[in-house]
Amino acid sequence: MYFSPERNTRLAERLFAHARAGTTDRAAAAMSYPLSVYADPAIAAKERERIFQALPMMAVHASQLPEPGDFATVQLNRTPVLVSRQKDGRVRAFVNACRHRGSTLVRQESGRRHLFSCPYHGWSYGSDGVLKALTFPETFGPVPEDLRLVELPCEQRHGFVWIVEDPQGRIDLDEHLGPGMDRLLAEYRLETYHVWRSETFEFPQNWKIMLEGVLDGYHVSFVHGATIKPYFYLNMMVIEDFGRHHLTGTPRRTIDTILDTEAPGQSALDGYAVFGNLVSPNTSFVLHPHHIEHWTLYQHPSDPGACRAVLRILTPSKTLDERGQVLMEKNWKIACAAIVNEDVPVGNGIQASARSPHAGVALLGLNEVGNQVFHRAWRHYMRE
Repeated sequence: MYFSPERNTRLAERLFAHARAGTTDRAAAAMSYPLSVYADPAIAAKERERIFQALPMMAVHASQLPEPGDFATVQLNRTPVLVSRQKDGRVRAFVNACRHRGSTLVRQESGRRHLFSCPYHGWSYGSDGVLKALTFPETFGPVPEDLRLVELPCEQRHGFVWIVEDPQGRIDLDEHLGPGMDRLLAEYRLETYHVWRSETFEFPQNWKIMLEGVLDGYHVSFVHGATIKPYFYLNMMVIEDFGRHHLTGTPRRTIDTILDTEAPGQSALDGYAVFGNLVSPNTSFVLHPHHIEHWTLYQHPSDPGACRAVLRILTPSKTLDERGQVLMEKNWKIACAAIVNEDVPVGNGIQASARSPHAGVALLGLNEVGNQVFHRAWRHYMRE
């Protein structure tokens, strides 16, 4: 069960009530915003400064570097990063660039190594980022005594390594998550999961459009008729609002089997509802009975109308038997089909409208409460 018994009962009571009445949670008021937020280069530049450079990113899952000496590489918004687990078990993050001429230091996605040697001129660094050796020092000449890899603020919590892209920034996950989201993530025990598969996609639409599509439950009956529509109650959602983050739940049709035979909370909700999570600013993940579908969105380096999306599938077991492997392959295909073949074309149309100076504003209705939380958080970050 993903949730504590108390939360499981609380959510079940609300889901049962909506399923019986055909209702949904609603926001207090509608929200609007200009479509230009998806296409304006000035807004994109401000996002780079106030969101992607300043806020903690769920960058690497801890299972990708489980032991001292293990490392993983990841691309943040604009910065390639090397994450290394130290002898004492802590993690440290560095810009993945040699301090000599800036060459990429480590090209592998992950591995185990206590010394990193630059492929260009052979300069070597320890897992703590300290320069250990340079080649032909007698002819190269002196180097600064404190020369080392550029370190980034990072912290491991809830099974992920969170990284701030600005070396001069600070990381405060207590403040960033707030007590509500911090408590919820602790219930999931994500540190016990493993990355089954990870893939990076590039889409011709703004990162916010892509993330909003993952959060949106209103569009399922119109966009996802061929994939997931038959399995869910439509336009029905409960939400736990944590200010800048949220948990949403949509009942599956299977909830009918316990609706009139069980008290709320008697069974774990895993098989009777799908739960989505917004971890602002750029992450959404969906809880399924056998796996977690984890999306992280980044800007394109120069085009506001494009983005990079990282999809991870997390599983409770590190190795899967044949049946589990088949099941995960099926779920991977469903996720890719729903997003790539169905959501992306619609998002591309939004991006085309955003490029027009006459497109006006977008409107979020009362039933689009999850998307309203995302835009409220975005406005908060852009003001700070």
